[in-house]
Amino acid sequence: MATLIKLFSFLLLSISSNLLAVTWTYTENSTGVNLLALGYPVPSAIDSMTAVDGFRTYDSLHAQHQALMINSDNITGTIVGKTYNKRDIWAYSLSDPDNTTVEGIILEGAVLQNGGIHAREWSTPEVTTGIMERLASNEDDQWLYQYLLENINIVIQPVENIDGFLQTQRYPTEVLQSTYAGDPSTWPRDGRMRRKNMRNVDEDLNTSNDAMLGIDLNRNNSPFWNTSTGSSANNQSLVFHGSSTASEPETLSLQASAALGPTNRLRFYVDTHSFSQLWYMPNTGNDRRDNLANEVGNLMLAATNDRYTLSSTDSSSGIGSTDEYFAHTYQIPSYTLETEPTGNGAVQYGGSGVSHDGFILPEAEISRVREELADASVIAWYMQSGPAALLAVEIRDTDSDTIVYAGNWSTTSTTSRIWTEETNAGLSSSGNYRIWAAYNKPMRWLDGQQAVSNFTSLNISLPPTITLEGLSSGGEAFSQLISGTNNDWLQIPGGAGQGYLNYKTDAFMIDFTLSDTIDPATSTLLALAFSNQDITGRTNDADPSTVIDWNTFWINYEDSTGDTTDVGGIDRTLRIVDNGNPDFFDPATNNNSSTDNNNNSSGGGTTSWLILVLIIIGIIQRSKFTR
Repeated sequence: MATLIKLFSFLLLSISSNLLAVTWTYTENSTGVNLLALGYPVPSAIDSMTAVDGFRTYDSLHAQHQALMINSDNITGTIVGKTYNKRDIWAYSLSDPDNTTVEGIILEGAVLQNGGIHAREWSTPEVTTGIMERLASNEDDQWLYQYLLENINIVIQPVENIDGFLQTQRYPTEVLQSTYAGDPSTWPRDGRMRRKNMRNVDEDLNTSNDAMLGIDLNRNNSPFWNTSTGSSANNQSLVFHGSSTASEPETLSLQASAALGPTNRLRFYVDTHSFSQLWYMPNTGNDRRDNLANEVGNLMLAATNDRYTLSSTDSSSGIGSTDEYFAHTYQIPSYTLETEPTGNGAVQYGGSGVSHDGFILPEAEISRVREELADASVIAWYMQSGPAALLAVEIRDTDSDTIVYAGNWSTTSTTSRIWTEETNAGLSSSGNYRIWAAYNKPMRWLDGQQAVSNFTSLNISLPPTITLEGLSSGGEAFSQLISGTNNDWLQIPGGAGQGYLNYKTDAFMIDFTLSDTIDPATSTLLALAFSNQDITGRTNDADPSTVIDWNTFWINYEDSTGDTTDVGGIDRTLRIVDNGNPDFFDPATNNNSSTDNNNNSSGGGTTSWLILVLIIIGIIQRSKFTR
């Protein structure tokens, strides 16, 4: 009897589904029964490995990924799982073969970007593939892209929901619309508009009984799985979250992608979607992490000239999405990127206003979208590679062409550097000099003509701020802002005194004349003070002796007083004349900071006196309660 009841229920559901299922056909302008006119040519999948003004087939995209891997020593492919229908899911690591930065010893961080989690969102595999193509074609540029490949591990999973993506490409002009009472009646289900994976779904659009099945892979994640009305326990819903958290093989593949590269080094995640033209950013309640995530988000907005928006979500709730999983599990900046168009859909391209046409980006738009969003990812990875630190300095007497001061920071461990002073012959009043200073990353954006410029809508000072400052024999503070001729960020190789250190624009050179009011021979302190912003506007580390790293926020990133914050500050660690003050001593204010985090500092007297005072106070306080 129970078997008969189940059979009757299944037949009833089948009949009901067939009655409600309607197949629509997309057209450009034709109207009629079961026709949906988009108002622009209906995109179809194109067989082309290289980028086109349109959307490539999955086979073409996969062939391009494999070709990029084969032709580059910096791209490694890994099968990280299989789809429900047993197709291989690939992720690609874009990085040089070692797991350390160009300095050596220091471990690279990692970033992860995912695409194609929702099958109908054809823009997203194009965006992730476009990023791979951008890096591969610029891997020897001796600038930003080479820096990224040599200093951070970039992991791209270009298509997660391969089964569903292939289903949408089998039916590029047809969509099956079935109605489930819990979803809006205008939400289509299968064919070109399949969203979910293909669990318990065949590949024949005409067998409509299974059209509403499958799992929404972006509702299948902890920590908010099955906790929100934004997901559903009904398997017919478009946002069905599955039987348990991470129940789907595609979900597990993404978690496996996060484990590629250096262990526990993930610093950034993006899940690429369409449409709404915004970044969703989950907060986690970790204020420093949340503020930094907001900073990175606004930087990605700048890459699109602020045409996108940034929307943060509450730390205590969610829908089971992947960005929530990575934000809370790894405590990193994590986002759902919704590509264009806006919520108004393809009307902004002249479309006719079909309710879901935002998922069908016109072919003419995708090339631009690929480029803009590659910029957004690249600049975010650059920011998450770490703040800048000064690595080397040389001062040359231009009259005699002799080096009068030189030194460099070299790594001694994963967490520390040591300063080696190679030359210190002193300076002379009214002397003519050239300063060369080099950092651990490219510091300036280069436009299409290779001119030093600001990144899109950002506005930072292109030259750095370098100051000679100190104390006279009488204890009076002095300073001279270094300004003069022949100042430029270097784009030719050569190293100290000639060109960049490792990458274009990582070194700056300027000629200047020392003021005749400064007498280095009688000064009790003469220091170099560097304050510089990188491409993103982030200020350099004030203490290069401690290597910056990420652990839910930046660590070992000192400000001008030596405190570990997220803003950086003036690097005063280099002394031509050293009186033993802490490295964060500001002569202009006599701000002798009690914080001394620098391994090479010969100061520390203030700290010792402070400890002694605290001990005495402790003895006095204790005596109050023992008499």
